[in-house]
Amino acid sequence: MNEQQERALIHRAFDAGLSALKGDPFLIRRVLSEAEKKPAARAKRRLSAVLIAVLALLLTAAGAYAVSQAILSPRVDAKKLANEALEEKYGLTPAMLGFFSQDSVSADGRHWWVVYSPESGYGVRLGMYQVQVTDGRVTEVTWTLDGKSTQGGFEAEAWGAEQLGEMVKITAQTGDMRRFYRLIHGEKVDLYAGMDDEEPDVPAEEGWAEADADILAQEEAFRRELEEAGRKSKALSRFTEDELIELGRRGIIQAYDLNAEQQKRLQYMDTGFFISYYSTIGADGRPTFNMTFQSGYENGWQEGDGIYTVVVNVLDGTVEYLDYDTTLNGNG
Repeated sequence: MNEQQERALIHRAFDAGLSALKGDPFLIRRVLSEAEKKPAARAKRRLSAVLIAVLALLLTAAGAYAVSQAILSPRVDAKKLANEALEEKYGLTPAMLGFFSQDSVSADGRHWWVVYSPESGYGVRLGMYQVQVTDGRVTEVTWTLDGKSTQGGFEAEAWGAEQLGEMVKITAQTGDMRRFYRLIHGEKVDLYAGMDDEEPDVPAEEGWAEADADILAQEEAFRRELEEAGRKSKALSRFTEDELIELGRRGIIQAYDLNAEQQKRLQYMDTGFFISYYSTIGADGRPTFNMTFQSGYENGWQEGDGIYTVVVNVLDGTVEYLDYDTTLNGNG
């Protein structure tokens, strides 16, 4: 291998090993420059020795960094900034946002619109929030009910932070969000009563068996596609599963600023309903590892408790997608 080939190999190794490391982009150039300042008779030997030593050191540092500090994708970062903007302007916490479905949309990767939509039937009181993020900076924060009064508890024209905060408390105690829907639509409801009786089972209608068979066939074909994508993604992974799990955990902590107590309650789940799996994401099919974390319920629901869904890129460790469901019958 000649010196030019050696340089190319070193650069590729740095690109692969340090792709998620936010450091000095001119570091490699400076290392090469310093190595080339050695006397000509020893330059070639010194170049190899210096580069190998530095490469080993920095790759080790990159691995340690990747596990200790997750890198949030533009989509996840936009949502984090949007959540912070809503808390600053309207006083909404992540728990309150659990009563809204949340979607992040971008056409070019630079301009993001993060939209918070209530469940059907709740919009007349909760409204819809939208935050625009451009190049990592919040440029607009709006609420469709801006200008309407939030005074007067649940009799108010619009329900803002005061009402949403009370909804979190009531739902955590009763496990029932439906009472707010009934209140909005004119029923007299004791908001602080115990949980309502469960709705009766509805018998299946005739003719559904054939439709179910078609659905099952489609699900089976989709499952096979997922398994094949998963096998390919796992083979491409540059991280162990333990490292990917830790990256997902760090992503949650960073995106939602979990305190020490909340971090203790955060547990990785890979049993029963919560299954981790390799897959792909995006139109370009980026290989990923999907996982779930659950927090809480030792002493009842607390702030930060719920279910976190995390998708990590197995090539560079980026947290591609992150979703939080408070489990208070809302959507994170």
